[in-house]
Amino acid sequence: MRLFSTLIAVLLSVSMYAQEMRKISGIVKDNFNEEVFGAVVQLKTTENKYVKSTTTVDDGSFIIENVAAGKYILSITSMGAQPIDKTVEVGEKDLNIGIVKFGSAATNLKEVTVTSTAITGQQNQDTSTFNANAYKVNPDATAEDLVRKMPGIDLSGGDVKAQGEKVSKVLVDGKPFFGDDASSTLKNLPAEVISKIQVYDEKSEQSRLTGVDDGETVKAINIITKAEKREGTFGKAYAGGGLDFNSLKGNSNITDDAFRYSAGANVNYFKGDRRISIIGQSNNINMQNFSSQDLLGIASSSGGRGFGRGGPGGGNSSNNFMVNSQNGIAQTNAVGLNYTDKLGKKVELTASYFFNNTNTNTTQQTDRQYVLNNESGQTYAEQSNATSHNYNHRVNARLTYTIDSFNTLLWIPSVSFQQNNSTSNMLGSTNTIDNSIANTTKNDYTSKLNGYNFNNMLMYFHRFRKQGRSFNIRVNNTANSNKGNSNFYAINTYYPTTNLNDTLDQYGDQNRTGWSMNTNVEYTEPITKNSGLQISYTNGYQKTNSDRLTYNYDYNTSAYTDLDTALSNQYTTVYKTNAAGLRYTFNNKKIRFNAGADVQKAILEGDRVFPYVSDINKNFENILPRAMMRVNFSKTKNLGLFYRTSTNAPSVTQLQDVIDNSNPLQLTSGNTDLKQAYTHNLFSRYSSSSAKNNSMFFVMFRGSLTNDYIGNSTYIAANDTVVGNNVSLAKGGQYTTQRNMDGYYSFNVFTTYSTPIPALKSNININLNGGITRTPGYINDAKNFSNNRNAGVGLVFSSNISEKIDFTLSSNTNMNFVKNTLNSNADNNYLNQSTRLAANYIFWKGMVLNTELNHQFYQGLTSNTNQNFLLWNAGIGKKLFAKQQAEIRLSVFDLLGQNRSIAQTFTETYNQTVSSNVLQRYFMLTFTYNIRNFKKGSSEKDMSNGNEGDRMMPPPGAPGMMPPPPGGGGGPMMN
Repeated sequence: MRLFSTLIAVLLSVSMYAQEMRKISGIVKDNFNEEVFGAVVQLKTTENKYVKSTTTVDDGSFIIENVAAGKYILSITSMGAQPIDKTVEVGEKDLNIGIVKFGSAATNLKEVTVTSTAITGQQNQDTSTFNANAYKVNPDATAEDLVRKMPGIDLSGGDVKAQGEKVSKVLVDGKPFFGDDASSTLKNLPAEVISKIQVYDEKSEQSRLTGVDDGETVKAINIITKAEKREGTFGKAYAGGGLDFNSLKGNSNITDDAFRYSAGANVNYFKGDRRISIIGQSNNINMQNFSSQDLLGIASSSGGRGFGRGGPGGGNSSNNFMVNSQNGIAQTNAVGLNYTDKLGKKVELTASYFFNNTNTNTTQQTDRQYVLNNESGQTYAEQSNATSHNYNHRVNARLTYTIDSFNTLLWIPSVSFQQNNSTSNMLGSTNTIDNSIANTTKNDYTSKLNGYNFNNMLMYFHRFRKQGRSFNIRVNNTANSNKGNSNFYAINTYYPTTNLNDTLDQYGDQNRTGWSMNTNVEYTEPITKNSGLQISYTNGYQKTNSDRLTYNYDYNTSAYTDLDTALSNQYTTVYKTNAAGLRYTFNNKKIRFNAGADVQKAILEGDRVFPYVSDINKNFENILPRAMMRVNFSKTKNLGLFYRTSTNAPSVTQLQDVIDNSNPLQLTSGNTDLKQAYTHNLFSRYSSSSAKNNSMFFVMFRGSLTNDYIGNSTYIAANDTVVGNNVSLAKGGQYTTQRNMDGYYSFNVFTTYSTPIPALKSNININLNGGITRTPGYINDAKNFSNNRNAGVGLVFSSNISEKIDFTLSSNTNMNFVKNTLNSNADNNYLNQSTRLAANYIFWKGMVLNTELNHQFYQGLTSNTNQNFLLWNAGIGKKLFAKQQAEIRLSVFDLLGQNRSIAQTFTETYNQTVSSNVLQRYFMLTFTYNIRNFKKGSSEKDMSNGNEGDRMMPPPGAPGMMPPPPGGGGGPMMN
């Protein structure tokens, strides 16, 4: 409370000293006196530190608002033109620099190189910017269709990846769009409104404000819309219906399950800073134009059995629970609203709400080979059927209050709710090396789970009058809850003796709650013109309660009243951290560098109150060094090096030593003896672009090494025994817990090269990747290292002919070489080749042909599943009405009836193949209406609404929101 009161007092005091701000405007033209649209205009200090930026609109004009008095460098760049750096001085009045012209094309681009080919992209420090006009797509294409053609972007695995990394955010004009849901943005935004695509590493809020890189980044994509499309209404509505082909095979009666339908709409209203987007969909064809949130661990568990233990190192510590659509056949209903606006001159607000309901039926076949020693081996097979009814609500918001040019307040809250009702049945069996059955289980499981996750971040930033001096404080608090109950019935049989055969009839009550509070304070002080120091202090407190109670059915009372103490536990953990840090920073036009370290003290406390009382208290002291350097060889060539260390505490479920018997043949439990893991991360990146060749090149290296890695320790019983709190484990049964171990490392390299082929009016992108991951684990107290080496090549060949002829051919081939130190018989060479061809052709009077072929080839699977299949989708349509804004289409999904879902997994304990049911052949007739209503003749004032400069984010490669030079107007400021 005292901290909050102090913060309010500071805000009230500094707001009294706000100064009158000015604006800089001008017009950018090329050598032929034509206005340049989309040029990037950056305002920097005389020391080349970033202040603000904007882009020119369709008449070549730009405005940068809220500029303090002083001297600046105005940097103007445009694809294929020589950058312009102009020194300007802002005084007591607004500054209009008039007309600024780029040099001649012959000087800048050697015009013979570019006369027939649009510039595809350019590299500006660590930001890759792609010109949407250089990638031709059909008029109805989405942003997803567009980015598929761009270098280094991969959508083949379900996730959006860029430059070898998963994309965590997709922004629109620098603003969040439906929170951090990358899928929603790319699938619902039409390609025709896009001017440019930026790919970059988005830094933390503190890094962007202070200019000191803390190494906390996520891969992000920023979609820059066309200026003429920023005022109007656009979107589409569609509805369709059809039948499953299987229902037509000699059946006189067509069941309700045979009908396939899809309906939905998305409508976007843009007017200056105000942007409102509404999306909705309903279908039973596995179409999901969004990512859902999995707070309950449903996606990572078998048969929707929830409350997963989390991965090594404490599970999902990032609080990002986004997952893609799961296997099976799903019925989906969803609706969402996104709102962005500037409230007055100082407040910017972005908020979104999203709801989705998914009903999924999943059938899976699992084949698993365990890594034992060379003299023994074991396999496991499982068939499961599950039905899941899932409901999600999520709300995200971001509010920025720019008190004045020296003070900023940022508030980012989010809250999510999930409810899941699941039913599953499973048949599992374990075989020994001689293929004899060791045990079997047949069980049924039902659960009703619900949970919420709340995040709240409040940050205050103050820059002093002295250049380079700043102060910020960030407070982040979270709260979460996972609750539910389950019923479990299992018949377990063990061979060759049957004395341990049993039948389980149990009721489970689960309740896990937690909250945390983290406070971070940073102060930066300049030493010289180009260098400075940053001092930081961080305090963290996290508390989690986990109660897991299991009751056996009592036939005397005909109720679940017999508490099973061996399968019940009540546990509380508290994790406290304190860290002080010091960093040295250096910045000039060529080099950005910082290095320092944090001294961290952490305390991990655990308190078990049931079935018996015990506690743990562990202290950790660590030095956490970090460093980064970025070298700008030129405007289009740069090299970045990043090194960072971190610690990660075990989660409450990894510490809680209670047996989980949801699969009676494979018991799991936590371990109270776990300690925090310590990880070294190294990242390097080189990127360049050439206007002469219209090409781009990128190479990335990433490596990590973890001490005290939290890995799996599996015991496979050679004879009947007991584990945990006196729980029986029959011969052939498995018991897995976690333990700390050294030896984990992972190294990966990714490179991509892209260039147009003018003779073919096409673009080509070539990707290469490789890496090795070594994962330690214990099997029957013998240490095993699973060494997974991989190599891959990818190719994207995309048309750039016209909007009426559009095709993209892509192919990715990946090879995995798995070697185990404990058992060479479990080694595996696994190959997957995925090839996709998508083509669209618009011809006579609006007729449309489209086809998509996806070919999958697998070699080295641990099961006998079909390893070679082709998914072929095709359709024919007709554009309707005078402006061809509507279309009616007949389409067929999986024309050959070969669709499959296969997932291969290699771990330190086993190799596994999972085959899942998927939607197969059906046809559908769909009507689509495209909404396009843009304001004609929009002026620069209409497009920017006085705030074009604030619409765009700081260029991700820039040092962040650095203070303006001395001499700004206004009253006296804090020193």
